[in-house]
Amino acid sequence: MDGLNLQMTIHPFCDRFGLATVAIQVQDLLNYTTIDPMVQRKLSGGQRRKISNYLQERELDRVFFGPVTLSLRDVSSLAKVQNGLYLRPGSKLSILDGQHRILALGYVNEQMLKEARSLDKKVAAMKIKHRKAPDNAEIASELEQLEGQVEQLERRRLELMESELAVQIYIGLSEEEEKQLFGDINSKVQLVSKELGHSFDSIDPLNVVIQQVVDHNVFLKSAGVERRANLTAYNKNFTSFSWMYSTATMLFTGKMQPSYELARRIKQDPSTYIEILHQFYSTLIPLMPEQPGLPQYTSASRAMQESVALYAHRHLFTDGKYTKNWTNCLNIFEGFDWTHENEQLIERFGVLDNGKLNLIHEKSLRKHGKLVQLFQELHGDSAEDGEASA
Repeated sequence: MDGLNLQMTIHPFCDRFGLATVAIQVQDLLNYTTIDPMVQRKLSGGQRRKISNYLQERELDRVFFGPVTLSLRDVSSLAKVQNGLYLRPGSKLSILDGQHRILALGYVNEQMLKEARSLDKKVAAMKIKHRKAPDNAEIASELEQLEGQVEQLERRRLELMESELAVQIYIGLSEEEEKQLFGDINSKVQLVSKELGHSFDSIDPLNVVIQQVVDHNVFLKSAGVERRANLTAYNKNFTSFSWMYSTATMLFTGKMQPSYELARRIKQDPSTYIEILHQFYSTLIPLMPEQPGLPQYTSASRAMQESVALYAHRHLFTDGKYTKNWTNCLNIFEGFDWTHENEQLIERFGVLDNGKLNLIHEKSLRKHGKLVQLFQELHGDSAEDGEASA
């Protein structure tokens, strides 16, 4: 049957109404929701923009927003079939709470589509060049990079649209009752300080750890932490919140993505993880150049920062237990050549046309594995194949 399949059970609510909780994909929310201006407050462009920036700057594949609240006035819009309830084609769920989150997701989807179309045009132009000069390695490499960017962007967009949000659906409310419910939901909302860079991430305990370290680690303060995700060539800051998030994840788990197990452990003992991250940066940054965020140093590379954390993870825990003097493994970076003239790194990664090492960040962790293998050799460890892969 056409329409939106809702795998939900409707529970009686106040004798006259129905209430159901269900997970709905972002794409379906965009297609089957509407905003009634008679019920909702005026849309805040700043709030929508803030959420959109959060999604785009952190390059999220999935979102974990809090539940949104919807209303279905017309019960006849629901059809019961053998495999569940269906919302008939053309029917709409009215948004009572969560309009800025839903609209921000729609806006990000449109922006990513525009960016993909723009890259497609560049790919088409580069293919013409490649046909004219099939032996030109530089053109072939640039074409491959552009095609990879398009593929990665489209994959991230689809994963974002396939994310599921928890949804509460009230069934059978009138317009006046929707207004009352909207007022009850928002009557005690407190504004969050704009200074909190991760205001939408506050429920993630790893972000709490990072925030504490950023606020109190003197070496990080000196090196510089960018409040945005993108570090340009003109930016002297050493790292950013999103880089620190992935770096801390690799330090604590040895893997690319955080887990529920990590979140559980941090909640049980946050001070230990704060101290570990303090130890990591307090030991590592003094072994780097005076301004480690300058582009002439490999210390400014995200791949390098994450790889150091991935290497340090092997020494942080022994048989699952904390190792007291684990930071000694970072002594290999005393006197380390952080420039792009490092012969050992050139041999492993090659040099780009601009003269810099090819340390462009890749989610495959292939380059991370090579760096970790080098660090293990410098430390005198035996490097096992694939040990650093995620």
